Amino acid sequence: MRNLRTQLLASHVALLFLMLLVMGGATVSFRRLGTSIDRILRDNYQSVKAAQDMKDALERIDSAAALVLAGENDRARSQYVDHRARFEGAYQVAANNITEPGEREIADDIGRRFADYRAKVESLLHARPPVALAEARQRYLRVLEPAFADLKRRCQDVLDLNQTAIVRADLVARDEAFRASWMGMGATVGVLVLAVPFVLSAVGGALAPLRSLALHAEEIGRGHLHQRIEVDRTDEVGVLASSFNRMSRKLLEARRAEEERLRRAERMSDAAIDSLYDPVLVTDARGNVVHLNRAAEGLFGLAQEAAGQPVEAVVAETRIVEAVARAIHQRRVSAAEDQEAIFELQAGALAHAYRLRATPMHDEDGSLLGSVVVLEDMTNLRQLDRLKGEFIAVASHELRTPVTSLLLSVQALEEGAAGSLSDVQRDVVAAQKEDLQRLERLMRDLLDVSRLEAGVTPPRFEPVCAGDLVDASVASVAGEAQAGGVRLERHVEEGLGPGWADRGQMVRVLTNLLSNGIRHTPSGGAVTIDCRRDEGHLVLRVSDTGEGIPPDYVPRIFERFVQVPGATRGGAGLGLSIAQTIVRAHRGRIDVQSELGRGSVFTVRLPWGDERGQVT
Repeated sequence: MRNLRTQLLASHVALLFLMLLVMGGATVSFRRLGTSIDRILRDNYQSVKAAQDMKDALERIDSAAALVLAGENDRARSQYVDHRARFEGAYQVAANNITEPGEREIADDIGRRFADYRAKVESLLHARPPVALAEARQRYLRVLEPAFADLKRRCQDVLDLNQTAIVRADLVARDEAFRASWMGMGATVGVLVLAVPFVLSAVGGALAPLRSLALHAEEIGRGHLHQRIEVDRTDEVGVLASSFNRMSRKLLEARRAEEERLRRAERMSDAAIDSLYDPVLVTDARGNVVHLNRAAEGLFGLAQEAAGQPVEAVVAETRIVEAVARAIHQRRVSAAEDQEAIFELQAGALAHAYRLRATPMHDEDGSLLGSVVVLEDMTNLRQLDRLKGEFIAVASHELRTPVTSLLLSVQALEEGAAGSLSDVQRDVVAAQKEDLQRLERLMRDLLDVSRLEAGVTPPRFEPVCAGDLVDASVASVAGEAQAGGVRLERHVEEGLGPGWADRGQMVRVLTNLLSNGIRHTPSGGAVTIDCRRDEGHLVLRVSDTGEGIPPDYVPRIFERFVQVPGATRGGAGLGLSIAQTIVRAHRGRIDVQSELGRGSVFTVRLPWGDERGQVT
C-alpha cells in the first residue's frame, strides 16, 4: 500500500537530489576558482616579494658604499654584511621559483651582475690601506653606481614580469568566477523549472483530499451533517476520509435522536402547560408571543394566531404588557401579593379575577430566553373573600344591637336601677362592662373594615393643612402617652401648604400609628411624628423606641387580625389593616421598617397638591 508517508518521502528525496546537483556544480566552480587563486599566490606572489626584497637589499648595500665616502668604514662594512645576506636569500627564492617564460634568463643575469657588483663593493670596503676619499668618490660614481642601477633594473624586471602574470591570472580568475556564477544561476533556474511543477503536483496531490476534508468539516460545523467524502485512496488520507464519513453518520444519528428527544420533551412541556387551569403566556426575548395554553386562549385568542406577534398586539391589559416589559428589559419578577395585583379579565360571558405573575426565563449560562406570564385565577377566592366580608359586616351589624342593649343594661345595673349591688356584684358588672366595651369596639372596627373595602365610605376630600393633621393626632393620644410615661415629639416642615385629603380618616390613621407606638414603647421612651414634603408627596413618619416587630411578622403586619405574640396589648389586629385601606383610598402608600429591641418606623406617603387629584 502506497501511503502518504512514502509519497512525501519520495517528493522530498527528489528535491534533495536536485539540490545536491546545484550544490555540486557550485562546489566544482568554486573549487576551480580557489585553485586558480592558490596558483597565483603560490607561483607569482613569492617571486614578487623576492624581487622587492632584492631591490630593498641593493639600496641598503648602496647606502653602505656611500658611508665609505663619509669616512664611516666600520658602519659601512656592518651594513653591507647584513644586507648582502638578505639579498642572497631573496635571490635564492627568486631563482628557485621560476614560473614565467624568460624569468630564468633574468635570474641568471642578476646572479652574474650581483657577483660582479659584490666584488667591486668589497674591494672598496676592504682595501688595505683604505682608499682615499677622492679616489673612493670617483670609483663610486664611475663604477659602483652604474652597476647598482643595472642590477636594480634587472630586479625590477623580475617584479614586473610576475606582477603582469598576476594581473593576467586575476583576469582569468574573474572570467572563471563570472562563468561559474552564470552556470550556477542557470543550474538553479533549471532546477526550479523542474522542481516547481513537481512540488506543486506532489503538494496538490497530498493536500487536495485534506482541503476537501476541511471544507466538509466546516459544513458539519454549520449543522449540515449529510456530508460525505468520496476518496478512492488506500493511504492515510483514505483512512481519514472513511473515519470522517463514519463520524458524520454517527453525528447525524445522534442529532436525530436528540431532536426526537427534544420534540418529545417539547410536547410534554406543551401538554403540561396546556393542562394547567390557570392561563399561561410565554414570550421570547423580544416580547413576541411564543405560546398560549388553552386557558389563555379563552382570554387572548387562538395560540396559532397569536404566535410571533408582539404581546401588546395580543393582550389588551396594560399591566400584563408592562410586566412582560419588566421581565425582559429589567429582568424583574412581577409577583405582588396585595389586592392591587388582582384585576379582572373577561373570559367568555364571565369576568374572572386574576393575580399576575411574570418571570424572566434564562438558560444555563444566564442568557435571557424570554418571559412566562401566569395568571392565577382568584375568582373563587375573591368570591369567598367577598362572602366572608359580607358575613362579617352582617354579623357585626346584627351583633351591634344586642351588644349595645347589654351595655345599657350593665350601665343601668351599675347605676342601681335594679337596687343596690354588693361588692362582689359590682365587680362582676364591671367585668361585664369592660368585655362588652371591647366587643363593641371590635364590632365597630369590623364594620369600618367592611365599609372601607366595599367602598361604602370613600374619602371625602377637602383642603387640609398637614400641621393640623399632626396636631389633632398628637392631641388624641397625649393623655395615653402621659399615662405610659412616653415622650411625644412633633416635627413639621415649614411651608408645606394645604393638600386634599379626608381629615377624619387621616387623623384616624395617624392616631392609630401613634397609639400603637405608645403601647409598645416602655416608660421613658419616645414616639416621634415627622412631617415633610418630598417631590410632590407628603411624607408622614411615625417612629418609636419600643419593642420592635419580629422579622417574620413584618410582611404580614397590615393583614387583618394579625397580632404579634406577646407584644400587642389589647385590640383585635384590625387597626393597621384599616390604616392601610384608608391610605390606599388616598392613592398613597404605607410601609414599615422595624428592628427587634430598637423600635419601628411607619411611613405614610400621600400625593399632596393644590387641588384634588393634582400633585404640585
